[in-house]
Formats: sequence, C-alpha cells, structure tokens
Amino acid sequence: MPPAEATGRSSRGGDGERNGESRREGRERGIVPRALDRALQDTVGSSRQDNVRRPGPYDRPGLGKGGYGIGKGGVITTGSTFPSSRAPPVKTLDRSKTCPFLLRVFHKIGGHHGLEAFAVRGKEPVDDELQVYTWPDVTLRELADLVRDVAPEARSPSAKLNFRLIYPDKGGRNVMTELGTVASSKRGPDDEKPLSASKFQTGDLLDLAIHP
Repeated sequence: MPPAEATGRSSRGGDGERNGESRREGRERGIVPRALDRALQDTVGSSRQDNVRRPGPYDRPGLGKGGYGIGKGGVITTGSTFPSSRAPPVKTLDRSKTCPFLLRVFHKIGGHHGLEAFAVRGKEPVDDELQVYTWPDVTLRELADLVRDVAPEARSPSAKLNFRLIYPDKGGRNVMTELGTVASSKRGPDDEKPLSASKFQTGDLLDLAIHP
C-alpha cells in the first residue's frame, strides 16, 4: 500500500507539472484560458458601453449632436438658450460713452411735406425744422416728447404724430418711408421703436405730420 500511495502522489504531481507547462506554453503562444477569455470579454463589453455618448449638461431634449433641432412651433434652432417665442436681448447703447449726432426733423400741422420740398439740398423748409442732438437708439416716443416742447399742437390729448424717413436711394433721388405713429395721450405699438431699427443713416431727414 505505501508504494501505491507514493505512486499516486507522484502521478498527481506529474499531472500538475504537465498542466503548468501547458499553461505556460499557451501564454507564450497567445492561447488564453477560457475563464480569462470570458473575463476579458466582459471587460471589453463594459468599456464599449462606457464609450456610448451620454447626454451632456448642455444637451436638451429634441436637439441632436451639435445642438441642432426643431424648437417649439417648428422653428429651427441651433442650440440657443432662448425659447423660440423670445428674441435674444438687444445690446443697449451707452449714451454716456457715445457721441450724439444732429437729427433734422421737419414738422407740419395736418400732413406731411412733399418730397419736392427736399429736392434741393440746402433749400429745405427750415422754418419748420427742429434740430435735435440724439443717439441711434432714440425712440419715436422720445422724439414726440421733444416735439411737444416746441409745438403746442402736439400737446393736444387727441394729437397724433406720424413720422416718416427721408433718404436718398441708389440713384440719388429722395425716398419717403413710414416709421410709425405716436399718440399724445396714450401708449402705442410704435412708441418704443428705435431709429436704428429702420433704414436710417446719419444725415437722413425725418418728416413729421402733427394731427391735432
């Protein structure tokens, strides 16, 4: 019996040595044991899932990569932080740091001057002229308040002041376009229209019709 036991230990030890040699040969040849291969597959699979693009802090529902998508009401947006119903805030002008320019306003009671009154530069109806030093963001309401200081007819509660812009076209001929109307006694949709929102350029003229 002792020899058999010794033979059994020798047999197990020989098998272990052969298995160890086969594993070393497998590593040298690039053969990976099944258990290690499964572990590697699990690691690769999890890394692939980690590489899937996750939503970032600035991604919003409905926007694709790069922030492009369709906003409310079918408006195409480009990742703007402003809702489609709101416009981005307009940059305000610092009047204390901006030099004002001379604005020439020609007012008339009951109607507008004709374009022929401005056909020749230097021969405008100066008797009806009001010279104002102002800024590009001046509103029609601000201009109306200035006119009320010099024209008593504009102070009437029922008075309406209609502004028009006079400027030369590409051919050098004067063109008159509508700017808006301001009521003396109540607010209106044209009150806060800035001059800069029109085609106005420094040197252009304004014609004002005062309807008492």
